[in-house]
Amino acid sequence: MASIALSSLPLDGLVATLTPMNILRLLGLYLAYKLALGLYNISPLHPLYNFPGPRLAAMSFIYELYYDLILVGRYSHEIKRMHETYGMSHFLNQLLGPIVRINPEELHCNDPDFAEEIAPASTARVRDRHKHFLKSFPGPAKVATATTQEHELHRLRKNAVSRFFSRAQMLRLEPEVHAMAQKMCDKILMYAGKGPVEMIHVFGCFTGDTISQYAYGKPFGLLDQDGWLPNLKPALEAISRTQYLFRFVPVLSHLVAFAPYLGKFMGDDVAGLMKYMHETIPDLIIKAKRDPAKGRIFTELLESSLPEEEKTLFRLSGEGFSLIGAGTESPANTLIVITYFLLTRPEITARLTEDLKGINPRELSWCELEQQPYLNAVIYEGLRLSYGMSSRLALVPRNENLYYQNGDYQYVVPRGTAIGMSASIAHHDENVFPNSYEFVPERWIDAQGQKNKALEKYMTCFGRGTRQCLGMNLAFCELYLVVAAMVLRSIPCMEIYDTKWDDIAYDYDMLTPQPKKGARGLRVTIT
Repeated sequence: MASIALSSLPLDGLVATLTPMNILRLLGLYLAYKLALGLYNISPLHPLYNFPGPRLAAMSFIYELYYDLILVGRYSHEIKRMHETYGMSHFLNQLLGPIVRINPEELHCNDPDFAEEIAPASTARVRDRHKHFLKSFPGPAKVATATTQEHELHRLRKNAVSRFFSRAQMLRLEPEVHAMAQKMCDKILMYAGKGPVEMIHVFGCFTGDTISQYAYGKPFGLLDQDGWLPNLKPALEAISRTQYLFRFVPVLSHLVAFAPYLGKFMGDDVAGLMKYMHETIPDLIIKAKRDPAKGRIFTELLESSLPEEEKTLFRLSGEGFSLIGAGTESPANTLIVITYFLLTRPEITARLTEDLKGINPRELSWCELEQQPYLNAVIYEGLRLSYGMSSRLALVPRNENLYYQNGDYQYVVPRGTAIGMSASIAHHDENVFPNSYEFVPERWIDAQGQKNKALEKYMTCFGRGTRQCLGMNLAFCELYLVVAAMVLRSIPCMEIYDTKWDDIAYDYDMLTPQPKKGARGLRVTIT
């Protein structure tokens, strides 16, 4: 009896302590701490004090929260306005402010020539991923290579998987991508006279089947089903809408542990994605252990020199899910942009058709297509206006200060400070891309009629340096094969249906660019 009474004393004491008045005092202390921290963030004592930007943004993350969580994904637009506001007038030219402070910890750069300092190619220059950005990724997604914070761990994970996405490996498996492109065109032509087709679902099926076939040796079967739904894009969009909630209220990310049980109550699309994440991918990993010859990407990882803790089912499931997300949405968005301009700008389609004359549409070769300057130009212009990942990707130079100087602008970015760029801003630098909001393939062709490779270094859609997207070669292979196949086979039979540029144009960020709410997307009829 005595022992029971004694054991209950701490609990009784706690209850007695948590009076309404004490709770108010704790809340007051917390608010006082936040206020003091905010005042420090905008004081001359803070290392980022000299960088221009709204004081409210420098004071706390609430400013960013308002634009991204409340207004939904619109902080990139506000960041662009910051660069315009904090620029300097020189004679008749308005120079955009090259670096602005966008939250208490982070800077944003708008000078493409500084990109190699922010994201260098040398692994000797340490770059960590910003922790604030990584809060957006819960569950298995947070342990993938792309979402690894520490430079050393990222390098370890990337080395284990990069060989599988090398150009040599891509060329070996190119026939599988070619087969998917042909299957997609065959299915498109079957819809002749059957009413409008939503192309985002067409390309969602293609990219979903292609990444699963390439990475796992077995397609999801999206192109084999009747119709174009279901596919992964609606589900990925639904999941991506939670990113800002997790970023600003990270405690909610723990709810992802219950996703397998709640998925069936969240609609067929999300339920299907939960099945891929928690059943299909783990099953592929288990099969790869049993039969390495059929494991592909998972065999590559399981047989690598990674430590055993990096080969757990949870970790590899995160890698697999990351590949699906990255390999599905961005290539599909780029194909939407290119297809729209092929259908609305007949002069582009005519020139492209002429350049591809003599090429067998059923026997396409990525290497051969790469040598076609105008096809290359169309693809790069499509990438430029589709952005890849439109929101910023900040990196942290852990061990070195970064020194910026351009005319009257001189800054020292202190070590340990997150700094990044946004494709949705960088790709509209009028000094690099005049008439940047126009689709102008000719900008990618030089005076000799060859590829204008000088512009390629200003593209940030695949990231830069050591953090560059692993699947870049796969994306290029898909784009060359699909665009060529469509121009030679599908486009002549397609007509745009009640679609304007506003129906597909970038309006806000969900990591990837999204059109305005209520946009109908690209729709076509097959004649």
